[in-house]
Amino acid sequence: MISLSAYQPNFKRELSRKHLKAGIWLDGTFDWVTDESSSYLGGEVRTLVQSFTKRQVTFYKFTIQNSSKAKLIPKVMFQYQDLLERQTVAFYSPSEKAILHVGQASVALVGGLMNGNGIAQYCIQGKKHLYQNGCFKSLNEGILSFSPLAKGEVISMFSLEAPIMPQDSVEAIAWVISSATQEEAKFINDSLLAEGPNLNIL
Repeated sequence: MISLSAYQPNFKRELSRKHLKAGIWLDGTFDWVTDESSSYLGGEVRTLVQSFTKRQVTFYKFTIQNSSKAKLIPKVMFQYQDLLERQTVAFYSPSEKAILHVGQASVALVGGLMNGNGIAQYCIQGKKHLYQNGCFKSLNEGILSFSPLAKGEVISMFSLEAPIMPQDSVEAIAWVISSATQEEAKFINDSLLAEGPNLNIL
């Protein structure tokens, strides 16, 4: 498993992906995923990452295939930065089960589902603070620092988590909803969450 820095990731992303990037924590190790398909644990775990946009929503579909004989509990980490609105207020909304980045001219709502479960952990920090301390409280255990609010040049990170049985697979789906208002973004987010494990984005 190639080890990449969990504290100073490469933020270069295409605008079409709304500055959302993914990484995987597995068995005490974290990697940012830079290729569409990758393998881990000697090839026993494979991942496939797909990204596409439907109207105001950019989806990031992260599929994990467990070919091993053991139950695994991976943590799929997603990180978001709004490069178009440099000054924003970002916070976690318990009612929406999502993170909102509110700028002067736009709103970005970031959320997701994995086996019907929403965001498990989240960390919202100013960019300078992130570089100094990182979002991980414990990289070895895959635990993020608890930080529910930040403003300025903000980066948010969250996890989607679910066990995978041997010879099985699971999908983590994250999304970025771009809107002019919080009300519209929340309406779209509610409709996605309502689908639960039946969410089909194709």
